[in-house]
Amino acid sequence: MAKDRAGKINDDKAPRGILSEVAAEAGLSVGTVSRVFNNSPLIPPETRLKVMSIAREFGFRPRTGLRKKQIALITEPPHKTRIGGYVSSLTQYISFALSRANAGISLITEDHIDQLCDCWFDGVIGIAWEKETISRLKSIRNLPVVWFSDEFADSFHSIYLDPLEAGRIAADYLCSKGHRKIAVIHESDYTGKLRFKGFADSMRKKGLNPEKLLIDLPDTIPLQLAVKRVIDEACTALWVTGEDLKVVEVNWLLQELAGKRVPEDISLMGFENPGISEFQRPSLTNVATPLRDMAEKAVEIVLRDDLSELVKIQMHVTLIERTSVNQI
Repeated sequence: MAKDRAGKINDDKAPRGILSEVAAEAGLSVGTVSRVFNNSPLIPPETRLKVMSIAREFGFRPRTGLRKKQIALITEPPHKTRIGGYVSSLTQYISFALSRANAGISLITEDHIDQLCDCWFDGVIGIAWEKETISRLKSIRNLPVVWFSDEFADSFHSIYLDPLEAGRIAADYLCSKGHRKIAVIHESDYTGKLRFKGFADSMRKKGLNPEKLLIDLPDTIPLQLAVKRVIDEACTALWVTGEDLKVVEVNWLLQELAGKRVPEDISLMGFENPGISEFQRPSLTNVATPLRDMAEKAVEIVLRDDLSELVKIQMHVTLIERTSVNQI
């Protein structure tokens, strides 16, 4: 039985023999197994799942010379996704990149994750976060999965940003503008907690005491109450770390509901939302994520045929300075 350089069975070298091996293990005909890999709608779901499980255990990969590679793109359902936010922008960039690479795209939302077992896929790109999704992907063997976090770098290929670096960049900038009493609204997940930690670490290195000067506002606190505390604590600056337009909400709450002026009364910094941030009032200074580059890199990895080890690639955030942060 022919194997590739990673020790996995390669259908391009011995397709008929491998199909026979899978068919014998599944107790099915070679024709039925072949129809599974061609994603025939005539195959019952339980048969399809059985064949794909056995094939992936064997390391089998169907011939791609005469067909498009089929990539599953797992993303959040529409009711959780905001147009112009992180997930929707990244979904768009990945779809464009796959299309340019002449790859087939199957869009699977997390509320329909069972569709992952409905067809044969040559790889998966994941930009969603539910535990069931992650557990399901970890159970699938010999399938390249690209994830946009290093939290699961021992299981998936990872394109990631260092959240500590993002926190340091934000803290360095706000402190350089003379701000000392600062609040951070952040996600309460792996990434959000590390962004806050990076911010606090940077303040300590500057001889500042984050325990007294830094206000910790995880997203478990209602946004209106978080903004109220920012005002009550007399903070001069606020960093909103979420990429899904939360900073736009905060900007509205500060100015329209609380009557505060940005940046005259409170400076505001967020994460970049392409096409939206610069048109806010005022235009928002942001820590920017290279979403397009991350999408291109993810597609490059998932389409490779020579992956013998997990790939881990760090990308870097940058600062986009506009007019929402004052110098004190």
